[in-house]
Amino acid sequence: MKENFVFRSSLHLVTNTPWGERVLFSFDPNSDLVAKPLHVSPFMDMLGNWSIRTNAPGDNLFVAISVQHPKLGDYFTASLTARRVSSLENDHALYFWLMPHKVAVWIYWHALKLWWKNVTFIQHPRYHSAAYKEEALVRDRGLQCCQALAGDAQNCLQVEGSGSDVGSTKSGRDRGFTWRDAKWPWN
Repeated sequence: MKENFVFRSSLHLVTNTPWGERVLFSFDPNSDLVAKPLHVSPFMDMLGNWSIRTNAPGDNLFVAISVQHPKLGDYFTASLTARRVSSLENDHALYFWLMPHKVAVWIYWHALKLWWKNVTFIQHPRYHSAAYKEEALVRDRGLQCCQALAGDAQNCLQVEGSGSDVGSTKSGRDRGFTWRDAKWPWN
């Protein structure tokens, strides 16, 4: 007898390397809209939302994230397609060790090119609003309630208490952000 597996919830961990922050949040992997909880680029403000979709982890993995901005529309998309590699294959050890460094160099190279083109540099929000994390929670709650009103009102997010960084849906599923400091580099 074959058992049907439904992939209903996924955790996503994002680190903004230069600022040493990390955020963990849950989302519906089939398709979800999450308020941007972390300053990941000095060329993007915090008003965007992340549209996220992924498949269930297995031998292959696909993740797609796009930024939806209230004024600029959809202006950034990133995707990852990967396949499982056995950890016993030592010939890939150097490749895997170098990959985070290669990605960091690539990111900084593209940031330098944007800076050179005079793209507006946006400071980390902590320098002008100490409440940027709470503001992300409020934006996310609004997104979830709007999605619930468009679909199932049972999924409207209720944030527990003031200043809470975790909310739960009426159906009991936790939804929110957990912020913490990230160790340097890429730990």
